[in-house]
Amino acid sequence: MTNCIGIDVGKQELVAFDGLNHRSFPNSRDLSELRQYLASTDSQIRIIFEPTSTYSRKLEELCGQEGITYKLLPPKVVPHLRHVEMARSKTDRTDSELLYLYGTRGYDMESDIPKESLSREISAILSVYGLLQRNRIALQGALDAMEQEPLMDISLCDLFSGEIERLKHLEKEILEKARIKVMESGAGKQLESLLSIPGIGTVNALFLLAFFRIYPDANRKQITALAGLDPVFRESGTSVHGKPHISKQGNSRLRKTLFQATLSAARFNPVLSQMYRRLRESGKPDKSARVAVARKLLLIAFAIFKSGKPFRSDNDNSNS
Repeated sequence: MTNCIGIDVGKQELVAFDGLNHRSFPNSRDLSELRQYLASTDSQIRIIFEPTSTYSRKLEELCGQEGITYKLLPPKVVPHLRHVEMARSKTDRTDSELLYLYGTRGYDMESDIPKESLSREISAILSVYGLLQRNRIALQGALDAMEQEPLMDISLCDLFSGEIERLKHLEKEILEKARIKVMESGAGKQLESLLSIPGIGTVNALFLLAFFRIYPDANRKQITALAGLDPVFRESGTSVHGKPHISKQGNSRLRKTLFQATLSAARFNPVLSQMYRRLRESGKPDKSARVAVARKLLLIAFAIFKSGKPFRSDNDNSNS
């Protein structure tokens, strides 16, 4: 029998409800008290919680390490449940009860899949990389504005330039740490195969590797849906026919990095550049053509990941 536990995640504290009792645990780095409690239970456990920025990452990692099934709820679900269950008050305890009810009343019984360890490590490193990159871009924008100000002290511009160069160096170091992790894990050949695809850089390859290792047995249709690149049609009756668009229900970070990769792939990848040009010449808008290229790039990369063979321009690998 599966024991459902609703956990309200706060910065300092985790409030859990198992259907009978409320328990509070420190949201410490290793979640040692929560681990002890979970280890003391005899039944299988399913944890329901909301992703709350960085504060819920430790709980998600605990589930991955211990093989505990869990469900991450979108932020709007609990307010909706509060209305449905006619819960007037909003406290950590009542929220944990609502999360528990979600897991026991069959609203959505499909659990999230605990990620395998290498994927979690790569994802954590790439999160830090993304943070540094965003800061560097923001500083570069500020520097560009400063350089246009005639009364600006040039020494301040020099300070900003030095910080930007330092962040660039840190970004390279972080990507190298991720590459070393992959090599030490024995997945180096998979990474090199992904890097053989024209238009795929180190960041793209790491994102794809982490993603594919979570769903190694997926088929082409499933992997497209998991990335949120599957087409969706909206029709109502016989009079309304909406244009197809992508679902955007999958991995948003992967989808973003694939979309960015299309800028390079549409120029340097012989298969994708031909596809992009054909779509544009047929009247497709640039964004629609790039979405189609991103979907094709995903399928090529997935086929290469599964086969372990490098990219070949005479065979786009997507049907392998």
